[in-house]
Amino acid sequence: MKKILHTLSAFLLVVLANSCMSTIHITSVVERSADGDFLLKWEVSPDQEGSIEIYSATDDSALENFTPLASAQIADHVLRVNPSESGTREFFVLRTATAFSGIVSNRFIEMQGIRNFRDAGGYFTTDNRQMRWGMVFRSGDLSNATPQDQMRINQLGIRTILDFRSEENAREHPISLHPSIQIVSLPLAATEDEQISELIDRNEFTRADAIRHMQEKYVKIINNHKTEFAVMFEILSDASNFPVLLTDGLGKDGVGLAIFFILHALGIPESVLVNDYMLSYSYLRERVASMVQGSYYLSESMQEAVSAILLVNRAYLNYAVVHIRREFGSVDNFLETQLGVSNRVRNALRRNLLYVF
Repeated sequence: MKKILHTLSAFLLVVLANSCMSTIHITSVVERSADGDFLLKWEVSPDQEGSIEIYSATDDSALENFTPLASAQIADHVLRVNPSESGTREFFVLRTATAFSGIVSNRFIEMQGIRNFRDAGGYFTTDNRQMRWGMVFRSGDLSNATPQDQMRINQLGIRTILDFRSEENAREHPISLHPSIQIVSLPLAATEDEQISELIDRNEFTRADAIRHMQEKYVKIINNHKTEFAVMFEILSDASNFPVLLTDGLGKDGVGLAIFFILHALGIPESVLVNDYMLSYSYLRERVASMVQGSYYLSESMQEAVSAILLVNRAYLNYAVVHIRREFGSVDNFLETQLGVSNRVRNALRRNLLYVF
């Protein structure tokens, strides 16, 4: 059996090497169905006929860990997989005769009391290296974590939490997790201020006002919290701190900027970064809609304004990136000169966060 696994690993390495030069690509995602199964979905581009081989593992540390799971037709586009008994995470590899998917896993982690909990891994850099799954997580407020949520966080092996909530928020809503988990407070701007609350109460706050407010908020975070982001990168430079979880109120603003900076420093394309940022909209949309519509005293226009604050918008991140480029020349220059992301830090990030096949 060991010989078979080594043969499989060698074969996948050859496919990976060939796929770097191939114009054929496999795009795949993993979702959890309502009944708990994995839904493995794929697209092969350009579209073609033929079979696709699928391998699985509960440990993604080496390709030798992946064993044959199923063979399907490319045209099927989806496979339902029963989760293994280990339960926490499952990883997959898909290949055709000329293309390799990389390692695929579910991005969204189901939690009971924590919103927007997801894995930031799995993306590819511009030089075709893949970010490791299970190393950097992001989420909303952890103070409502249920015992089951706490158990899941322990199962994920999280060692360090970077808490971007304001000092007041963190004091009023403490996080209760296993004492072995290090919690580092890196407070950024508060989610809302008294002036905005007063305008909402007086029904004098529009969606346009909300968008401007959020854009300005992102710029304030960038200008006023360089030290906090610099500390974050130093923590990420130390392999002993992983896996790491970044958290704030809804896991979308301070966390959204932080993840943008991390993925950019790794060399992941900006289009991918924007799409990852916008995933918060998908994960929070129904929850926010329920909250806002339940506020019967708000007019329809005010509901739109409040929703704009509680959700994400490409305009927020784009405005922040334009500001960085205008003030510092480029995102790379900002990371290096303002946040201390030197070649040493970048190399440490790539060493800690990218697969080595």
